[in-house]
Amino acid sequence: MVSSEKRSFLYIDEDGMKEHEEKAESTINAEPDKVTPRHRALMRRLVAGMTLSNACVDIGFSISRASLIVNSPLFQAEMKMMEGEVAKEFAEAEANRPTDPTRMVLSESSEEAAKTLKFAMSDENPLVRVSAAKDILDRTGYAKEDKIKAKVLVEPSQSLIDVIERIVKEKNVKSDDDDRD
Repeated sequence: MVSSEKRSFLYIDEDGMKEHEEKAESTINAEPDKVTPRHRALMRRLVAGMTLSNACVDIGFSISRASLIVNSPLFQAEMKMMEGEVAKEFAEAEANRPTDPTRMVLSESSEEAAKTLKFAMSDENPLVRVSAAKDILDRTGYAKEDKIKAKVLVEPSQSLIDVIERIVKEKNVKSDDDDRD
């Protein structure tokens, strides 16, 4: 005979209301004891608004397994933190969004400008092509390195001078030996 003993849990929902939930011992034992990368992938999809069934198909979980994972206290706590991070990042992105009309027009035109630059690489004039290619490389972080000419005065330490003198002395002794042979 299988025991269907249940435990009662008290938890607080999103609205701050206390609720009781009863879970079977087998359900508690089947819940994950850590959040894996696949669990986080599921979490990201749910936070982004994907339905559980679509997220399961996307990741390869069965609905029953995903339901067990999603309803575990560990997953719920991690998901709440992820939702907080997403909300914070959204607020920061909104705060940094350009409000100056000129910046807004430039921001909206940047994709078209990039396409124009890309199209210029097909121009008949080789100077236009090279100029466009340089601009694209520069804007994507592959800029030509600037060379700087500088005069540097190196003051060697006494230990370096001693090593150099010893090497020169050894070399002179060796060349004297070669001359005698």
